Amino acid sequence: MKKIGLETSSIMPLLETTPRTLPLQRHIKETIDRYDVVEFYTDLYSIKEATQQINTSFNNAIRSIEKAKIVAGRLNINDVQTLSIIFVKSLAENWYGREETLRWSDVVINDKFQGIHDSEEFFKTLNQQMENKKQKYLSMLKIKNQCLDINCEYIQSYWITPLFTKDLRLKIKVIPNNLSLEDFFKKLQSTLNAAYMRTSKINDVVDIYHLYSLYNDGNIKEVWSCNQQFVKRHEKYLKTVEEFKDLFDDNIVIIKRIK
Repeated sequence: MKKIGLETSSIMPLLETTPRTLPLQRHIKETIDRYDVVEFYTDLYSIKEATQQINTSFNNAIRSIEKAKIVAGRLNINDVQTLSIIFVKSLAENWYGREETLRWSDVVINDKFQGIHDSEEFFKTLNQQMENKKQKYLSMLKIKNQCLDINCEYIQSYWITPLFTKDLRLKIKVIPNNLSLEDFFKKLQSTLNAAYMRTSKINDVVDIYHLYSLYNDGNIKEVWSCNQQFVKRHEKYLKTVEEFKDLFDDNIVIIKRIK
């Protein structure tokens, strides 16, 4: 039996189209074909982190809608096509705009906007379509019977140019984190501060937390990541720490980086 761990960066490309989606899908299919039994796992915090990413992105986009409303009122615009452009530009203007524009701009391509001739109705409909897409993400991230059931037939639009397939479905078993992220951070903090020569933050340890949890809580010895820098920055100082050195020994834990 083959057991493979996934973390946030290798779950998101199964939910939305990215340059990593097709390579990841191919690796999954090839592995399923090669072994009699393949089981996929993730840690609970990866699901929480992915859910947080979507909710934060959604809230950022809602703020962009409020900015678009101001522009539409100031210029007295009621044409749906122009209002759509104002919305997309409002997404793109913010410092986080690249991700939000990719993720949310296509909600304006919907027949619900047909027959709308005023900005108030447009923005009301836009908010509803945004909410609908957010719920599609959250539905895919809903844990049932300690598993995620990922069906790429329902993959969401994000990047537009990469190839991908909708013909993939898999279950991902969710492993509870026996140690909270906060307690894990406390465990590492002195080592982190010494290594970085500055005060470290809890976000600095999330990737190593995923790896630690998969190995220690689920005995997962192969982890796939679509983050090319996944735990690399931690290796130089943690591989000499007794509790963590196994995580960086290729004979014990394999980290496969999906390109």
